Amino acid sequence: MDSRGRRASDDPQGESLSELLRSWRSRSDPRAFPGLMVPGRRSVGLSQRDVARLTGVSERWYGSLERGNEANYSADFLDRLSSVLQLSRAERHVLYLRAIGRPPALAAVPETDAASEMDDILQQFLDSQSPNPAYVSDLAWNVIGHNEPLRDWFPWAAHQANLMRWVFLSREAREQLVNWREDWARPYLGQIRYARVHYPQNEALRRLERDILAGSPDLQKIWDRCEVYEHANGGVRRLKLPCHRGREVVVRITALRPMGSDRLRVIVLMESRRGAASG
Repeated sequence: MDSRGRRASDDPQGESLSELLRSWRSRSDPRAFPGLMVPGRRSVGLSQRDVARLTGVSERWYGSLERGNEANYSADFLDRLSSVLQLSRAERHVLYLRAIGRPPALAAVPETDAASEMDDILQQFLDSQSPNPAYVSDLAWNVIGHNEPLRDWFPWAAHQANLMRWVFLSREAREQLVNWREDWARPYLGQIRYARVHYPQNEALRRLERDILAGSPDLQKIWDRCEVYEHANGGVRRLKLPCHRGREVVVRITALRPMGSDRLRVIVLMESRRGAASG
């Protein structure tokens, strides 16, 4: 039954969102997702808890969607969900229509040339940063490479991930990034403005700016301050992630660029036991 108690056969539009999501979960193999399979597990398909973890939201939040409850589900979250459930283009379209009543916009994708610069050596560097989370992004903050600790901290990063879209368009980011407005939103908007000035013809950056401001109108006041920030290096930030079980974690952000590329950023989150947010 859907949120109004009707079965699919009673609905001229077909299956409810609840029925669709349960079916899509059931066909997914938990063995395809590192860290989900544990000794003795016999369940077939992904559980609600699995999907919540892989998309970076609470089990309660995902459960609300699956029950058909109306809420402000972001495009970023729906795209991560589409990727986790390996939905086809048509299924992703139906998910959007059922969840928020409109079709999806074109998904942001990494620049082809930038993505091609992500090679085995760079991946080995990311892996060598363990236990610190590390990732590589392109000019528009699409995550094109990451290590296993990053997936543990931010499970959404493995699924059509864009850092800025998650920070600004997902509800959970405002809960997981401590002092979201001052320590994260303001500097990140300033970094987007800085990148837009340096790469005015970059369509991915132009679309990123437009989508963020349109998807989160309360950010316009911050944007109108015209603050400009370079990409943070050495800045200290605080996180409160599900994987830390409620413990607040302080990280120092280290930003690097590979030699020979002006389109990639390498970011390492170095956990610290002390320090206040800065930079």
